[in-house]
Amino acid sequence: MNSQADLIVHKNKNSIPETELNALFNAMLLSSFFSDTQEVNAIFFEPTKRQQSTEVIKAIFTRQHSLAGIALSSSKATAFVTCLEGDFDLRAERLPNPFKTLPQAALGNNSSLLRVLLAQAAVLEPMDSILMKYLDGEWLEAKALIDQLDTNVAGVAELKAEIDKKIHEAEEVDDLLDFMRGL
Repeated sequence: MNSQADLIVHKNKNSIPETELNALFNAMLLSSFFSDTQEVNAIFFEPTKRQQSTEVIKAIFTRQHSLAGIALSSSKATAFVTCLEGDFDLRAERLPNPFKTLPQAALGNNSSLLRVLLAQAAVLEPMDSILMKYLDGEWLEAKALIDQLDTNVAGVAELKAEIDKKIHEAEEVDDLLDFMRGL
């Protein structure tokens, strides 16, 4: 005879609530472009970050039928960007999937599409080189390169400000560590 304890169904602690599946799906699509989870999270909650990220994605999709060998659905790529530009609720609805195969499956877990595209360029343009340095955390080298560019060119001033912010944050951490060593 079964006891009452045998009839209890235990919840799987690793399951995701159904209400979060759309957000997870959208986060996976966005992580195809941006491998930093904090950056993907910021796209969900910070309108300025979402706008900046949308501009990057639009630039990547411009006149492309494939990216790093990954086929795109052009109508869904356009819809993907349109949703990101608007008031689309990333937590409630799923973005259109612009990929025929997710980049994570084709490239592996450790590569974002943006990183692969930048590395793939045979001759890197100045902004590509700066972005590579930035993505690698080589902010002083990125600053040295960006200081050579005209800040009136689209995107240069914004990237320069972001690089300067990263350098300032790193300096603050160094100062704190120096202070802690002196105690």
